[in-house]
Amino acid sequence: MIKGDRILNVGTPAGGGISIIANEPVASGGGGGGDAPPITTDLLVYYNPEVEAYSDAGTTLAVDGDNVRQFNDQSGNANTLSQSTASLQPVYDTTTFSGSNASLNSLNDSLLFTSNLNLNTTTSFTFYMVYKKSSNTTIRNWFVNSTNNLRLDQRTTLIGIRADAGEFRYVAYTDDANIKIMAITVDRSNGEFKLYINGSYIGEGASAAYYQANPPSYTIQKLFANGNAAMNVGNVLFYTAAHDATDVGTVSDWLNDKYSIY
Repeated sequence: MIKGDRILNVGTPAGGGISIIANEPVASGGGGGGDAPPITTDLLVYYNPEVEAYSDAGTTLAVDGDNVRQFNDQSGNANTLSQSTASLQPVYDTTTFSGSNASLNSLNDSLLFTSNLNLNTTTSFTFYMVYKKSSNTTIRNWFVNSTNNLRLDQRTTLIGIRADAGEFRYVAYTDDANIKIMAITVDRSNGEFKLYINGSYIGEGASAAYYQANPPSYTIQKLFANGNAAMNVGNVLFYTAAHDATDVGTVSDWLNDKYSIY
């Protein structure tokens, strides 16, 4: 199956017959629109609601208001997210973000990885998430393991992550209900945990020296597992490397090309 506009050129040569010429597929609409991210080295998973989010087990593309049962990974690693229980499926939404950009809205839902993201005590990582709270409420568990010890905590005045055993790392940040691009980097070489919003550095997590000496592990089994309140999420990327400020700016600007946040 070939999908996309202007992929095939059909013509009638002077000598008769029909000619069919394959063109390069046209990537849709700027950053995060189906094209590859500007940095692909160490890309672990990449989910884009505009591409291969299904209301069933991979046949019917979701439309506004549908539950999402399957969400395909665009990184090339084929780490599909899925959820067969309807009551735990997030909802496909094309009205909350501007420009009809798609997002997934979830509250106490969860999409399960085909293969867990095992970010052990030596694996640095970075994740990017485009999100919008309905209000500045505390939201927990957007990513989570089986026991909920591991989770992203987006509180009213701080953002942090808990590790598998419950260790908490955070940066002070007063959130709001605007759409934004979050980036969190974890550098195992020096214990640093950094938060960026819309490509700008916000701060570093407390006790970096402690976490350098006692690095926590992260085993992520679910995404879109919000607790406490609903949230809309757009593009999501995980890397097995700690991006520096330049890299964060590059990926954030690419995402901004799609969402026009700043």
